[in-house]
Order: sequence, then C-alpha cells, then structure tokens
Amino acid sequence: MTCGKRRSPDNSIPLDAPTQARNYRIPSSTSRKDIPTSFSTKRNPHPGYSEGEEDELEEERPGIPSNDQEEIEKRRRKNTIAARKSRMKKLEQRVALEQAVERLTTEREVWKTRALTLRSLLTSHGIPCPDFND
Repeated sequence: MTCGKRRSPDNSIPLDAPTQARNYRIPSSTSRKDIPTSFSTKRNPHPGYSEGEEDELEEERPGIPSNDQEEIEKRRRKNTIAARKSRMKKLEQRVALEQAVERLTTEREVWKTRALTLRSLLTSHGIPCPDFND
C-alpha cells in the first residue's frame, strides 16, 4: 500500500505552520455557511445571569475573542492543528508497520535459510527429514 510519493513524518507540514486563508473562487461545497450553526444559536454562557446583567470580568479576561469571526478562526486553526497531528500520527504508525514488516520478512528469510541448511545436512547423513511446505 504505497502511494506515488513517499511521505515520512520528517517531510510533513509542521504543526506551527500557518494555515491558508479561505479564499474560494466558487462557493465551498463543505462549508457553505459564513457562520457555523453553533454560533447562530448561542446559549447564555452564564445561566445564573439574566440578559441585562453583565459579567464584571468579561472585559478583563485576556484571550477571549471580541467577535464571532475571531472565534470561528480560532476553532478552524485548532481543527487544522488537530488534523495535522492526526495525519502525522497515522503516518508514523504506517512507517512503523512498514519497518516491522521489513524486519519480520528478513527474519523469516533467515529462519528459512537455517531450516533448509539443517534439512540438507540431515539428508546428507541419511536421516529422514519431514518436508516443509512454504
């Protein structure tokens, strides 16, 4: 199961590489909405507060996006990084499996050679030896 170009964890995109801008010439077939559904139906983050009350720390908390677009971009970036990690992990697992297959194939050939050598030694001394099917 090999593809046209050999990929290894060394030549994959680093996790801290920038994400590409979403500039479509035609509408995207996978994300047709400007704002995801989860943002259009927002719940009140603090059920104990009513609509009129404000959280005192709301403006003081650093790192909270000021608008939905920043939050969407943050989620997309997080998803992109998670996808890169997943692809890299899958690639590392495949490379490890391919190395294990190579090692076991070599080991099998060594044992096969040993068995054939011992069989020929036994037959040369006139000792009957069972026939092994490959």
